[in-house]
Amino acid sequence: GKTAWITGASSGIGEALAKAFVADGGNCVLSGRNVEELDRVARESGAVDRCMVLPFETTDYGSIATMVERAIGFTGNVDILINNAGISQRSLAKDTEFAVYQKIVDVDLLAPIALTQALLPHLLARGSGQLVMISSVAGKAGVPLRTAYCAAKHGLVGYSDALRTEIAGQGGKVLVVAP
Repeated sequence: GKTAWITGASSGIGEALAKAFVADGGNCVLSGRNVEELDRVARESGAVDRCMVLPFETTDYGSIATMVERAIGFTGNVDILINNAGISQRSLAKDTEFAVYQKIVDVDLLAPIALTQALLPHLLARGSGQLVMISSVAGKAGVPLRTAYCAAKHGLVGYSDALRTEIAGQGGKVLVVAP
């Protein structure tokens, strides 16, 4: 009966998590950029009535407050936020344009922070909730050809570790998953 908000829900890990959560009786807010794929995930979940398709670009920071209101409005709560949306990179550092670093840090680090910060007052006011950050093994160790990705995922782990300590005892939980 809980509600999970999953970014990057149109494929991969996000899609699998959404389907599993709905199969266990939960409600899902499915976010991503591809509306058709989000609709497909909702249909394939077998419980379209327990899925809300809420498409948006996670780096559109001006829309986040509205998205938070809409997600909460679906069932009255967001119990779990799964920050899963992300992009990667595969190139040697010497060959990587700075704009690639900016884009990956924006999508993989700043967007999850912005969404978490916007939803955090709701979770803390309720005295419960879970924040799940999908990081990577590359967020724990440097991986060749992934300098931008590693930098962003290391940052996400650091933010999450600090946030976990800050909200300890207030009912909120922070989990980092590093596939």
